[in-house]
Amino acid sequence: MELLETIRSLTDVYGVSGDEFGVSAVAAELLKPYVDKVEIDKLGNVIGYRSCGKPGAKKLMLDAHLDQIGFMITQITEEGFCRFIGMGVDQRMLLGSELTVLTKEGPAPAVVCCLPPHIQNPGDNKKSVPIDEMALDLGLDGKQAKELVRIGDYAAFSEEAFALQNDLLCGKSMDDRACFVCILLALEALQGQELDVDLIILGSTKEEVGGHGARARAFADRPDYAIAIDVCHAKTADSKPGDRVSDLGGGPVIAFGSNSVPRFARRLTEIARAKEIPYQTEAVPAHSGTNAWAIQTEEGGVCTAVVSLPLKYMHSPVEVLKQSDMRQVGRLLCEFVRSFDGTL
Repeated sequence: MELLETIRSLTDVYGVSGDEFGVSAVAAELLKPYVDKVEIDKLGNVIGYRSCGKPGAKKLMLDAHLDQIGFMITQITEEGFCRFIGMGVDQRMLLGSELTVLTKEGPAPAVVCCLPPHIQNPGDNKKSVPIDEMALDLGLDGKQAKELVRIGDYAAFSEEAFALQNDLLCGKSMDDRACFVCILLALEALQGQELDVDLIILGSTKEEVGGHGARARAFADRPDYAIAIDVCHAKTADSKPGDRVSDLGGGPVIAFGSNSVPRFARRLTEIARAKEIPYQTEAVPAHSGTNAWAIQTEEGGVCTAVVSLPLKYMHSPVEVLKQSDMRQVGRLLCEFVRSFDGTL
């Protein structure tokens, strides 16, 4: 699998939390070669099923969310500018950014208005502008803007994924579509192999606004076990001692805590050591910030684990990850599934 091409096929499609059907359709096509059946439900979740064919087999869910951070239009002014709110976005990076507004006529390019330094008041350049004081410029007058854009329309960053030096990839929506690709890597390696568990592959929606997609599927599909595959923070130039960050290039990060059950996490580390897969660990005593939290308490309880992919600059249009980490996450998932008989 060529990672940049596959990632681009997902990250270049818009799917802000709450309206993910465009990216769901792409994810479903990518998933089809590796499973027996693929469905897209009413929430936009993509669900793939692979049966092992053994009576009474346990069900293992592998989840990665497909939604992305973004924006929603709240007002169209008489001058043609659009006011907006953000969902999971750091307002400090927005001024001068390129966005795409998802209108009823299709994607429309826009820029976040920014005041040139020449006409700012003294000290303005040292302040963070609140997002409710920002506006989008689509190049339209008031009448045109109101005909094209509706209150409630979504918007998203416009950048495309690209390769950096040293095996790195950069782009928007790597959180968490890169992890869906990690699952595809595992499934590719498992083709034609006999398994002892039934697989449920979930490309979930609405994670960034509460994990609703994963919760709905855990209720509907009733897995016995689930692994939430998500991103975690990698070290950057401004990381401080005590920050809970991992090494980019250090391999998958296996969480330990109530949301990543220790006996499940230990099995994953045993597999990693046995197969010489580099890995890292982190302590997560309570809420993991992943879909494992939504899945764990459905239908009498699900035994969950959390495996993370190190990522720099999370929730920005320039998220950065290492391809070798993606491949090692895929290897870990593959080797666990291959050896798992439904008991821990």
